[in-house]
Amino acid sequence: MSAARKFRPATTADVDRDGHRFEWLKPDGWRAGFRALVLELELEDGGGGATVIGVGRIGPNTVHPGSDLVELEIEPAHRRQGHGTALLRELGTYSNNPLSSKVVPGSERDGFLRAQGAVTYLEVPLLRVDVAAARTARWCAAVREATDVQGACAVPWTELPRQQLVDALVDRYTWQHASWSPTASREVLRRRVGEEFYEESKREHSWAVVRDGEITALADLYDDERGAGGPAGPRCEGALEAVDAAAPHARADVAFCLAALLEDLGALGVEELDFDNHPTDPHTAPLLATLRRTEVDPVQLVEIPNGLTAVLREVP
Repeated sequence: MSAARKFRPATTADVDRDGHRFEWLKPDGWRAGFRALVLELELEDGGGGATVIGVGRIGPNTVHPGSDLVELEIEPAHRRQGHGTALLRELGTYSNNPLSSKVVPGSERDGFLRAQGAVTYLEVPLLRVDVAAARTARWCAAVREATDVQGACAVPWTELPRQQLVDALVDRYTWQHASWSPTASREVLRRRVGEEFYEESKREHSWAVVRDGEITALADLYDDERGAGGPAGPRCEGALEAVDAAAPHARADVAFCLAALLEDLGALGVEELDFDNHPTDPHTAPLLATLRRTEVDPVQLVEIPNGLTAVLREVP
């Protein structure tokens, strides 16, 4: 007879004891609206004890409220025995929203979530641009010759008011995600997107295009999360798009903004720039395709059935 499973809220004692074993272990309620569980198995010695073999957590996505975030881990020795499925379904009882996560294609996590009915709603590879290539410099020169930049100027973020940049970041984020992951209210986005992006950016090397006093395109720069250096190091990470995708000069202004960013980084000796953009971005995606670039670290954003989709999945 197999050992009995038991789910219970995670505690700080669990974190102190097992935090080194599980990346996602947090105490229940560590963040507003989030639940955190541990999965225990009864010990086979008959003494009534139990051991933690898995952890999971679920909670609201405040920026994209149409789905909830879910993460779980099962100890390697106990995988492929139904424990992960049981834990995922237990977590799903705390929400009626679809569940979202992200996977590396072909990974063990990918295989597990696909078995639970997960479907991809967006694939997002980083696009690594060769900043130091001679062709990149020629590309930037061609942008200035081929695009209509009359009446526009490219300036670093340090020359613009904070509030104007925050507003522009919120505008850009809202339309970028509207078709595949609708956003929360503007008030929420201002705090969780506009102000956070502004504070985390390397503003002296982030660029904006301005027409008639209005920001029309943004290129923001951040330290590489993989520790490969900042603006003066060999690699950086950035994002790019128009503030209003439908504006008449949107494509030209995005190209102008990108050229300003690449020229600035080239002068600093930066060799590579990773763009954390989406294939759905209507101006950035086609422009990056004209540069020398490589797809790296692809991830897929996936939705796992829950609530309505879980009910429909079980229809015989």
